[in-house]
Amino acid sequence: MLEELEKALNYNFKNKEIFKNALTHKSYNEGLQKNLPDNEKLEFLGDSVINLVITEYLYRTYKDWNEGELSKLKSHLVSSNFLSNIAMSINLGNYILLGKGEEKNQGRDNKKINSSLFEAVIGAIYIDSNYKVISSIIISFFKDFFKSITEKAIRINDYKSELQEIVQEKNNSLPYYRTIKESGKPPNILFTAAVYIDNKEIGSGKGKNKRQAEQDAALNALDKINKLKNYEKLSEVFFVKR
Repeated sequence: MLEELEKALNYNFKNKEIFKNALTHKSYNEGLQKNLPDNEKLEFLGDSVINLVITEYLYRTYKDWNEGELSKLKSHLVSSNFLSNIAMSINLGNYILLGKGEEKNQGRDNKKINSSLFEAVIGAIYIDSNYKVISSIIISFFKDFFKSITEKAIRINDYKSELQEIVQEKNNSLPYYRTIKESGKPPNILFTAAVYIDNKEIGSGKGKNKRQAEQDAALNALDKINKLKNYEKLSEVFFVKR
């Protein structure tokens, strides 16, 4: 069974134990008399390795992009949402060792568990090989995405920044944000924010934190002024197609 996963990863482990370690969720030890090593430390390592490899690739590839644009693109690529999609594309969740509780809660389909699992496997491959090998493997999982953005001229931005640029073109004032409502109880608080120009509300939005609520408010404002027709949303960033 693990041979199938190795094929999907395009890597054969020399140390099979570290491979099994990477696939062991902490919940698996619940009720066991002897705990098995879980994958949390490998997840910690894999997270750093992915960040380094992606950062280096972006630096060497997109030489005309500024630091802010590269930072936003990297944040999207190493996000839990993006990594979980990679994990699910190779059915990584089918191989994880889970406790009974997580199994009942459909843990194999949980995005956070899948993204963490991918990071742990990357950490294990790095320990089992070297930087050159793991760098090639990581980039292979992102190649389709990189191909899609090299085929067209684009710029990357966030909704608040885009709204500010549009407002500045036509108005001397800058948009500003206020949190106008908080509902629910921790950890499920929902924030509502509004964005204003010269004390006039031009959009509102909601989110699990103030930052998300403000981004949603900016998106709402952009939609109202009919500027959003050429945007493609990508988690917390978007591409403006030129």
